[in-house]
Formats: sequence, structure tokens, C-alpha cells
Amino acid sequence: MKIKTVYVIHHSHTDIGYTDLQERVTETQANYIRTVLGIMEKPENRYFRWNCETLFCVEAFLQTATEAEKEAFFRLAAQNRLGTSANYLNFTDLMDRDAYARRLGQWQEAFRAHGAEMKTAMIADINGISMGCRDVMLDSGVEFLYANIHCHHGMYPLYQNQTAFFWENAEGKRLLVWNGEHYNLGNVLGLKPNRSASFMHKTYLGQDKIPEDPVETLSRNLKNYLAECEDQGYPYDFIPITVSGVFSDNAPPETEILRTIEGYNDRFGEVEIRMVSLQELYAAIREKLADAPVYRGDMTDWWANGVGSTPYAVKHYLAARQRYHLVNRLDPQAREHYPELTRQAEDNLLLYAEHTWGHSSTITNPYDTMVLDLDMRKSSYASKAHEAVSRMLTRVLRDRGDILRYYDTDGTLRVCNPGRLTAPRVISFYIECGRPFDMELRDGDGNVIPCQVSPHPRGRRITFTDTLPAFGEKVYTYREKPVIPPKMNTRRCYIGAEQVRDIVNDYDPETYRLPYGFENRFFRLCCRSGEGVTAFVDKRTGRDLLGKGEGNLFTPIHQITPVTPETQKTSCPEELERRLLGRNIRGKHAITSCGKLEEVLIEERGPVFTGMRLRYTLPGTVRADVLLTFYEAVPRVDFTLELGKTLSSDIESIFLPLSVNIPDSEIWLRKGSEAFRPGIDQIPGTCMEFYMSDYGAACTGKGGSVLIASRDVPLYYMGVLCHHPIRLCDGRPENNDRPLYSWVMNNNWETNFKMDLSGFCQYRYTLWLSDQETGETAMDELEENCFEPEAFAISPA
Repeated sequence: MKIKTVYVIHHSHTDIGYTDLQERVTETQANYIRTVLGIMEKPENRYFRWNCETLFCVEAFLQTATEAEKEAFFRLAAQNRLGTSANYLNFTDLMDRDAYARRLGQWQEAFRAHGAEMKTAMIADINGISMGCRDVMLDSGVEFLYANIHCHHGMYPLYQNQTAFFWENAEGKRLLVWNGEHYNLGNVLGLKPNRSASFMHKTYLGQDKIPEDPVETLSRNLKNYLAECEDQGYPYDFIPITVSGVFSDNAPPETEILRTIEGYNDRFGEVEIRMVSLQELYAAIREKLADAPVYRGDMTDWWANGVGSTPYAVKHYLAARQRYHLVNRLDPQAREHYPELTRQAEDNLLLYAEHTWGHSSTITNPYDTMVLDLDMRKSSYASKAHEAVSRMLTRVLRDRGDILRYYDTDGTLRVCNPGRLTAPRVISFYIECGRPFDMELRDGDGNVIPCQVSPHPRGRRITFTDTLPAFGEKVYTYREKPVIPPKMNTRRCYIGAEQVRDIVNDYDPETYRLPYGFENRFFRLCCRSGEGVTAFVDKRTGRDLLGKGEGNLFTPIHQITPVTPETQKTSCPEELERRLLGRNIRGKHAITSCGKLEEVLIEERGPVFTGMRLRYTLPGTVRADVLLTFYEAVPRVDFTLELGKTLSSDIESIFLPLSVNIPDSEIWLRKGSEAFRPGIDQIPGTCMEFYMSDYGAACTGKGGSVLIASRDVPLYYMGVLCHHPIRLCDGRPENNDRPLYSWVMNNNWETNFKMDLSGFCQYRYTLWLSDQETGETAMDELEENCFEPEAFAISPA
């Protein structure tokens, strides 16, 4: 047998939730570390190893540890007996790169101060990790990532597990990745004697009975497993296997694992089994993996779809994350000025981005109290982050002159540009005045700036466009003007006595077209009740931008997989139906419905913008309107899905098409700092069904691009909207030439992601025409566009 050594990595998979309340899980994980320190004090356990999967648990331990416990922890870490992982939490792609980088940097300093180096990291359960997370690790000195992929509704990359590769970023830095097996493989093989069988015993061993002799069982199972690996061309003389104290998440440390290993090594000599820390594993295998292949691109997360199960809290979280960055753009020293609020914000941003959404019985028993408790607690992380950064933003604006009053219809306005763009920008502020009024706005040179007064939930919103210096500001004055009642020109043939403008004419050439669409110098939109959106023209090129796929731009789509009569007979049809999806996000009998356009309403028309409402009927909803805003001075369209979603236990999704028609185009997304082309710039064998992106998507081509910001929905689906064989990413160019959708919400996960999608909410998007032709520059511009100017009233000098 070629394999000579089995390296055993003992750990507890960190799920903040899932098995119990989040704070109890946290305290339990901290207690495990304290237990491990006691285990390692005993001479008979000198070969015992424990690996701290996440720094968050270490943090929780150190907050209550005695000085002696702290000294023991760092001493054992420096001796490489206690495994350290630079993974703060097992994240989704919601993770904020800056918050993680700051936290990891603080931890690296702490370990160095105690003579320890943290060059290793491990992930478990999650089956993807973003390039932004990778880059943070690389920038902090991490060299090795030990991945334990769970292929439930997912799959490991590279078409095969238990293999290695170097993951290279845009700067040429490389992270050595061990593409490992399930994190409970050691439990299945018998490293921890099993008292009962699990689903994995049948999958991996073809058996569901538990033999009596633990060491003999381990010998037989291990021999068969290693033989299978070698038969399939496994090239190395070692193999790592991960094990937990019990077959469960948040499992305790267990010395029985060491006793079983010792029993095996005493009785059988085929291979040596060694318990190791992550540091020891890396030291033992790094030279043997020096010729591992090098790959670039995203290790796309198969479980990204779970983010769509809580669209309301995710929207709240994204607003918090955006404000966090806005605060630090407006005040680069904000973290030093407000350390406590910064800590609160970052703690909760990181916690909400952790991959555990709710209790394990969220679908099997949605009525259970624990399901509600974990859901509320999870959402509270987004809310607490939003609260902390909102306090910071209020104080930063106050320090820049905000008088925190919005009642006067005459006053002075300061507008700050939080970005580097110097193109004309849309600027708005509101005044708490319920009565209608008109307004005159002047810049600092006394020039009149056209503005538009609109209804606002608290009074009136004033909108205008202007160009601001990069990271600069301008001051404006505003005063109320008397409202001049509109007067009809009775001599012109354009309007009738009933005030309906439906006559083709030259005097007012716009309004008679509005029920059928809209046109300005940038766009032409055509739509008709019963037919939907029929054209959306980029007037720079004369090209219709409507792209391929189900439904056109601005058309909501509902998809449902009803629970079938066969699964209705089971104890929990909702769970079984979802489990049988595999890696599809809908069943074979799914029903897809595009919104039916019933009415086009012109809600507002003025010198700055025109607002339209496309009123759709859509199954699964009580409202599915799309609001469009076209600006006169900016090649920009805001579109908002105003959705009232009904409750259902069936499998459902809501999509909004984002495909645009640009010849020889490429679609780009970005997580962290590196733009990528979905379907092309990915680790081979990864998911290309759906993705996440920090700010939105860009479609680039020769002569320009279309940028689409998705302010409240980070999830994107690509491909056909029907059940189909799942093809893993092979990097072919045609993979990038598939329909693109914003995946607004879904409930297709059968364990801990939420089933209830019901509620009222608006999901905001913005589309810009851009001159950018490359993915990186287009995504840079998109990100900058997302930082809108901040306007607030100040006391005049």
C-alpha cells in the first residue's frame, strides 16, 4: 500500500446556532477549549491534538479565561500542539472583507506576541469560499487552507476530493489548499467509535450496522477506504482525515479518539495514524505538495442560495455593510474616533455573515420555539450592526455640519461625495413638510440648479443632479417658491377637457407616449399592458438591450415546485421534497410564471426625472410592481421591485431578469477585490448555477458596458429556469453567455434555512450606461456609483 501515514485532525465544527441558541453554542465551544487544556496536561495524552476551527471560539474562550489558561493556550499553540486556524468563522459570501481583515490582523499580532505564528486555516461544512476571504488570509500571512467540503446540495471542486492545489490571486500570491473530504469522515471510518449509524455509513461503507470491536472496525474501514483512494489514482503517501468527538456539529473533544488510534497502531501495522494540529499537518505535507497544480478564480459557494431564504434581514445587513464603508469613506479615522461602535459593527457584521442561519428543525418543525429564537437572534446581528454604523454615520455627519433638522423649507445644504467619481450624480434630501411646495436651489456661485420636489413618507423629497469633486463637497442654498398651478394651453391640440393627454403632437411630444413607454436622450422603453416590456433601447448605439432568458428586464418571475402527492404521505413532505432536489433549485414539475403586465402608470414627471409604475400580476404575490425612474441628465435607470409575497410551504423562488444584449459581451461579478467572469474565472468543478456579488453585475463589450447595482439582493442565478442536469464549471466561454437573473428569494433548503418568505418589501436596483470596456474597471465604476452623495442641512455661515 502506497499510503503510509494517516493524519487525523480533531476538531469541532463551528455552527453558531443550528444545534442550540447562538450564545449557548459560543459558550460551549469556549468550554471545549478549556477542557482541551486540561486533557493536554495529563502525560498519557501527550499525543492528543485539538484544532480550533474558528478564531471566534478562541475569542469567546479568552474573554473568560484565567491568566493561567491564557498562558497555557498560547504556549500550546506555539508548540504546535494546539491547532490554530485563521478562519474567524465559516462564512457565506456576505462576509465583509475589511471587517475580516481588521479582525484577522489583530489576531495575528496577538499570536506573534506570544511567539506563535498562524499560517494555517481550516474550513468545514461550507463548500465554497470567496476570493475576498482568500485574499485576506494571504495578506495576513496565511499559507495553507485545509478545506472539508460537504457535498449536501453541493460538491467539492476539481471533480475529486482529497487532492491539493495552489490558489493564486491577481497579485500572484498563492494559498496552498487541501481539497478534503467531509469533516465527519473520521467518525464514519471509526476513529471515534460509533454508537449508532448515520446516513454517511451507508454512503461511504455500504452498511448501516455498527460492529462491536472499535479497533477492528477502524482497521477494516480504513483499509477499504485507502484501497479505494489508491485504486482511483491517489498519488501521495499520506492522507488527512477529520474527526469530531461525536457525529454532530459543535461536537466536544474526545480522548477516546486517541485511545482508538493507539489501539490501532499497536495491533495493526498497515499504516501509521497520527493525531496532528493544522501546523503539524502543513509542515508534514507542504514539501510533498510543491508541484500541486495552480488555479485562479472563485471557489464558488454552493450554499449561497441560503442567503435568499431571509431576504428582509439580508437587505438590512447589506444596508449596514454599505453604511460601514460609507462612514469610513467620509471619515478615514472613524475607527479610531468611535472604537466601541466600530467593534460592535464589525462583531455583528461578521456574525451575520456566518453560514449558520437557523435551527436544524427549521423546515421539519417550523412551529418549534427554538426555530423562532434562532431566527430572531440571527436577524438581530444584522440589526445591531445597522444600529452601530448608523450611530457612527450620524456622528460623522454631525461633525461635518449636519444640524440634524429637516423642517425648514429655506436653508443651506452640504453635499459630500464619498467616492472618486466626478461624473454628474443624483442627489436627494428630504424636508418634513406635508404640504405641497416648489423649491429654488442654487449652488455656491449662485447658479440655479434644476430640482424636483416629490412625495416622501415624511414630507417632500428634493432631487437634483450635479457634479462633485472626488471625495469633495459643495454647498447649496434652497428656498421655497410658491406653487404655480398647472395651466392648460387651450389653443394647442394635445389635451382634452378630461385632462387626458393622448393626442400625437409637437407641443408636448412626451406625455402622450408615456402609457406605452418612455424616451429621453439615453433610453427608449416600450411596453404595453398584456404584453409587457417589448423594447429597451440604448440610444448611444440604437441597440435593444433586452437580453435572453425567461422574461425581459423589469419583469418579475415566480417559480414554484408544489409538494407532490407521493411526498405528502411522508411525515415531513416539505423536507423530503427539498432533499430530493439534489443540486437543482427546483423540482422536475416546477411551474415558472412571468409577471403579467396589467397597467402602466406615470407617477411623476419633472425636470429631473420621470417615474413610472409597471403593475404586474404574479402568482405567489399580492403585489409585484416595478417602479422605474429615468433621469434627464444621467444615463441611469433606477428600478425597484415592490413585492408583497404570500406564505407557502411549497418550494418557491422569485427572480428578476438582468440579461442585457451587448455583442461579444462578458458578464462580471466581484467578491472582495477581484472581478471574475462567472462560468470562466472559477476553480474547475465548482458551482456555476448561482453566485453572489458585493455590489452588482457588469456586462462589458467593445464600445462600453451596462452596470447593474443590486442594492438589496446579493444573489444571482445563471442559466435555464427549469430542472436540468448539473454541469460543473469547466471554464468554457459559453458558460458566461447564459441568462442572468437577480435571485430575490427562495426557500429550497430543507434544514436550517427559513421556509417563510412572506412579507412586504422593496428591492432596489440601478442600471447605468458606461464607457468602461474591461471587467475590473467596470466593477470599479459600479462600486463607486453605489456610494451616493450624502446631503444634509447645515447652519449657514
